[in-house]
Amino acid sequence: NSIWKLRGFLDLIAGGVGMRRGRRDPHHLRVGDVVDCWRVEAIERPRYLRLMVEMRLPGRAWLEYEVTGNESASSIRQTIIYDPVGLTGILLWKALFVPHRLILSGMVRGIAAQSEK
Repeated sequence: NSIWKLRGFLDLIAGGVGMRRGRRDPHHLRVGDVVDCWRVEAIERPRYLRLMVEMRLPGRAWLEYEVTGNESASSIRQTIIYDPVGLTGILLWKALFVPHRLILSGMVRGIAAQSEK
């Protein structure tokens, strides 16, 4: 959380949306909703969610979640898609690959833990 807050603050300084936006509804999502720096681009309940990042960066990025299985055993797959623009975008992706891997793996573990409750 603290790393995402720092990233949001840096985005605000750069003229972006940061993490200051909340949610329309804390329990229900629909296409077009905003969740912090993300916009819901696609949702197919209860199996699929695609979010598009709205922070300033050299390129476009999406975060996808796909759930497979049934009520007794299921798995969640998290996919980040990044379409870099120019050398800056490529260098950013390479520089932040390891930190993103750590952050995003923590996110999916947290989602899995919440879903088990």
